[in-house]
Amino acid sequence: MTKIFLIQQYQGRKEHLGAVFPLGLAYLATAVIKQHEVQVFDANLYNEPYPILENRIRRFKPDVVGISIRNIDNMDKRNLFYYFKTVQPTIAIIKELTPKAKIVVGGSGFSIFSEEIMERIPEIDFGVYLEGEETFPELIDNIDTPDKVKGLFYRNHQNIIFTGPRALPEFGKLPVPGRDLFEMGLYTNQLGNIGVQTKRGCPLNCAYCSYPFLNGNKIRYRTPENVVDEIEYLISTFGIREFMFVDGVFNSPLKHAIAVCEEIIRRGLKVKWTAWCDIRNFTEEFIDIAARAGCVHLPFSPDGATDAALEVLGKGINASDINRTLRLLQKYKHIRASFGFFFIPPKQTYWGLIKTLWLYLKINLLLLGRGSASLSWIRIEPHTRIYDIALKEGLINEKTDLLAQSEKDVVDLFYVHPSMKLAEQMTRIFLWLTSKLVRPIFRRGRPRF
Repeated sequence: MTKIFLIQQYQGRKEHLGAVFPLGLAYLATAVIKQHEVQVFDANLYNEPYPILENRIRRFKPDVVGISIRNIDNMDKRNLFYYFKTVQPTIAIIKELTPKAKIVVGGSGFSIFSEEIMERIPEIDFGVYLEGEETFPELIDNIDTPDKVKGLFYRNHQNIIFTGPRALPEFGKLPVPGRDLFEMGLYTNQLGNIGVQTKRGCPLNCAYCSYPFLNGNKIRYRTPENVVDEIEYLISTFGIREFMFVDGVFNSPLKHAIAVCEEIIRRGLKVKWTAWCDIRNFTEEFIDIAARAGCVHLPFSPDGATDAALEVLGKGINASDINRTLRLLQKYKHIRASFGFFFIPPKQTYWGLIKTLWLYLKINLLLLGRGSASLSWIRIEPHTRIYDIALKEGLINEKTDLLAQSEKDVVDLFYVHPSMKLAEQMTRIFLWLTSKLVRPIFRRGRPRF
């Protein structure tokens, strides 16, 4: 039996909304708990996590330490924070206290930058590529012969070897992720902090998004009964009645989302939840049944405000669909909503920017007291069409370090076409003015996660 210590990457600061439960780490722990001795540690629950981490490692003396790297940075150009800078100090602690322990990293942040991370941090022994519920247990059983395990990076002397891709696991056959190992009482019971996943895979084609790369284009479902079993487990074991469906898009396909809602209603569960939704599948039937199943907030990510922007972003909708959604939300005033937009997507024009800023104001006014709109930049990431566009336009080149080294480096990794530099400065002034004059009014309408 191997002693396995699983760590959720420290973000480097405590978020004001509280720590997000590490659902991926819970799935991983569940995959190995029956055969091995497992402990978990979420560094984001503590103001000073390193001394606590040192104490836990000294007492447990693990054979294998796994680190889940969720995000590299917060993708917010106005309030930029570089999470990845905590990984190396964490590994340094592990190597000092348990020099013989094997270090394994994984998670979405690792998979996006797998080779770069393996090269940058030579203390990492293994890297689990993409979903790890099958790869990680196989690695534990073949720790001395990693070449037998697909979906793995490992070191052979000075060389980094990739064993090749493996098929993604059948999500519906994975066990419900156990949470008993975690200090559940330290997670704030809010909508956005506790996650439930109904499916994996995203068939959408958004130009900036890495989800299809991470989870594939084919949807892999859990049955509605299995999903709601997990919700009942959260209620009965931990008293948790507020959560988020963390699917890339909950209501696509619509039939599955409605079936999950119907199962919640059938069992008479009194819960509150939120979920990212696709405007294309936002129907009166869906919002009605979602509300009866406990939905209290719906975030949308149309991203573009004009037909031209929506087309280049690959959203599959037009501006009239956004207006239709707003009209429908007006009928359900007990549902909070939020909308996210990029103000400078590819092929943006000054007139398009004016339309974007107007829609931003319009939504905040229409949803005053129960929702909001936000504006942001596109963070350029590999494995996306935005990367290809930025490369073609000369904003980056093939040697550009998209992993970056610090906040200062990340600033240059947001998409802004040179012809729109002035527009960016104008928008910064606009956002500053709204923060001082208008946003205090809008803030009353923001969802409280």
